[in-house]
Amino acid sequence: MLTDKGKISATQLAFMIFPAVLATAILSVPAITMHYAGHDMWLPPLWGSIVGLATVGISIGLNHLYPNQTIMQSSLQIMGWLPGKFVGLAFLIFLPHLNGLVIRVYGEFIASNALPNTPLFVIMGTMTLVCALNVRLGIEVVGRTSQVFVTLLVVLLGLIFVLLIGELEPVQLLPFMEYGVIPTLKGAVAPAAWFSEYIVLAFLIPYVNDKKHMSRAMIGSLCVTTAAMVITNLFCLFLMGDMTDSFSFPVMIAARYITIADFLQHIESIIIAIWIFGIFVKISVFLYIFATATAEWFGMKDYRPMVFPLAFLCLVFSYWVVSGQSGAGNLVGSSANVYTLVCLLVLPAGIYGIALLKQIWGHSRKKGARTT
Repeated sequence: MLTDKGKISATQLAFMIFPAVLATAILSVPAITMHYAGHDMWLPPLWGSIVGLATVGISIGLNHLYPNQTIMQSSLQIMGWLPGKFVGLAFLIFLPHLNGLVIRVYGEFIASNALPNTPLFVIMGTMTLVCALNVRLGIEVVGRTSQVFVTLLVVLLGLIFVLLIGELEPVQLLPFMEYGVIPTLKGAVAPAAWFSEYIVLAFLIPYVNDKKHMSRAMIGSLCVTTAAMVITNLFCLFLMGDMTDSFSFPVMIAARYITIADFLQHIESIIIAIWIFGIFVKISVFLYIFATATAEWFGMKDYRPMVFPLAFLCLVFSYWVVSGQSGAGNLVGSSANVYTLVCLLVLPAGIYGIALLKQIWGHSRKKGARTT
């Protein structure tokens, strides 16, 4: 049973997923990929997108086998009640970690770049409260706000790229594949972890009213997200070269290159606006999934009473998982990438694999019964 009677379109779901993946990646991925891949830093997002394609396939495949059921619900039928509950519990343990980290990174970024004298709790608490209000209004409101904010995000990001064209040095692309393909594959682990967040489809597909266009919309979303990552990496490479991995947020530094005449300066405020729009959607989406998944796990008919307590729990986790800005930077590293890939790729792939084996076994038994 769905805990929300609202419906969204496949296009709205694509708008929700785009910033859910890109909002935090766009600021952090350039430095990470430069560290591993050097001047080939634009290639890792392409390799990482394969993981995104896999998670999209898993989500849509589960929906075909168990229509109108989230992964929390279908896992009970696939694995049995008790193992299914343990799988659901694993997701419920992971989601506050993820949301807490997103909230903390948002707070640290805003505090260091825009509001240095504002207490961190106020910065994070106000965003969490607004997202909780958004989530409590239902999936339709989350979908509509995502459409508005993602449109603004794309327009502002496009403006930044256009204004930076005059500063670019494409010669930074060379030497191409100086150290071979292995460094680019190592650099792809971080983008792959972000692309694995496409597994949110497995939680949200049952709320989509036009599932016929689902595959096309999700592949389109994946292509746009991949292109945005590649273009962002290229712009950072063309502007800063080998210095890209010296900064925690290279895109913020890139925006400071923009100076047109003497009146168009301090464009980094647009980057902050892009960050706020994207983070609002990302926190809303994952908080919605956390609330509905928790309600499903406990067998509740309505997720809304869970929203504010779980939002507060995510805020608590934002302090528990990170002790400072350096801690946030370290947590978005190799150990966090493995943790994310295990929870969002390996675990759902295992569930889907068992579902396929059960289906094959069921067909073979039916075929055997007919022959006898």
